[in-house]
Amino acid sequence: MPIKSLIRFIQIINEILKLKYFPNEWNVATIVPIIKPVKNPQDPSSYRPISLLSALGKIAEAIILNRIEDTIDDQLIPYLFGFRKNLSMIQQLLRITEFVREGMDEDWDTREVFLDIAKAFDRVWTDDLLYKLIVLRIPGSTYLRGRRFAVRVESNLSCERAIAAGVVQGSKVGPKMFNIYINDIPSPRNFQTRLCLFADDTAIMSAGASNNITKALNSYLDLLGKWMISWKIKIKSDKCQAVYFSRRRNTPEYPKLYRRAIPWSDSTKYLGVILDKRLTYKNHIENNRQKVNAIKAILYPLIGRKSNLSLSNKLLLYKSLVRPVMSYASPLWGAAAKSHIKKLESA
Repeated sequence: MPIKSLIRFIQIINEILKLKYFPNEWNVATIVPIIKPVKNPQDPSSYRPISLLSALGKIAEAIILNRIEDTIDDQLIPYLFGFRKNLSMIQQLLRITEFVREGMDEDWDTREVFLDIAKAFDRVWTDDLLYKLIVLRIPGSTYLRGRRFAVRVESNLSCERAIAAGVVQGSKVGPKMFNIYINDIPSPRNFQTRLCLFADDTAIMSAGASNNITKALNSYLDLLGKWMISWKIKIKSDKCQAVYFSRRRNTPEYPKLYRRAIPWSDSTKYLGVILDKRLTYKNHIENNRQKVNAIKAILYPLIGRKSNLSLSNKLLLYKSLVRPVMSYASPLWGAAAKSHIKKLESA
């Protein structure tokens, strides 16, 4: 970008921040539908919508994002880890597993419910989000209101339509807006119950004596259910899971959400890691081994013995494509039994 144009753009950004006005031309998104793997192309739900935004608008959003982060990071709840500085998925997973391990060491029961939120980012109601921004003293009306989209299929472009709900898909500010929307989620009322949030991945866990733990968990689920109804957040009840982390073989009563029982599962996948009820990580390591073998099979013509590719390039492919899959979340499962680790090492 020429110096004069850059200076002019900076002046425009300063005016936007000063007047609290976001240009209408930057509020239009072009949606490109991408077919999901092994899906019916005749079914609209088989496509993943990719939102393309104005390049200048995204630069402006990056500046706005810095202002927002400086304003609200200290006001966000401490157990919300998604899209925040110095917090990661691994840290949230460590928080969960340490809580479970402590319970096992104390001979407590630990019961955890994993919720599946339906289209979380698309169902954020604009008026509700604006209200929460006002509470935090953040102006956002011209940025969130009046947003439009058009769908592009090959060279064909549809007419524009208004967007009534959802954070801005494909934007830098969108994930932060979602954090603001769920920031007033009810806090657990006792030390037995803890809440774990990473974007729309929600887990509630309780630990303690067997006769009290389900009561504490259900008490919080009732409170959470009322909050979700108030803010139009929908849960896929049939996809929610509960795991009873314990060395015991007895099966306690099911936790309930909206008076529907959530059956116990032997394991669940949370933030890319399969957590089994005894935290052996056997299923996770086996799943990783299968993924690594599948990637190696695809790359074999390039990294096999008969390949003419140099050793340094083979090593680069391994470090870029194989090792990240193999080592993901290793701080969690690194202490698993040696028999499980050897399976992954031999892959």
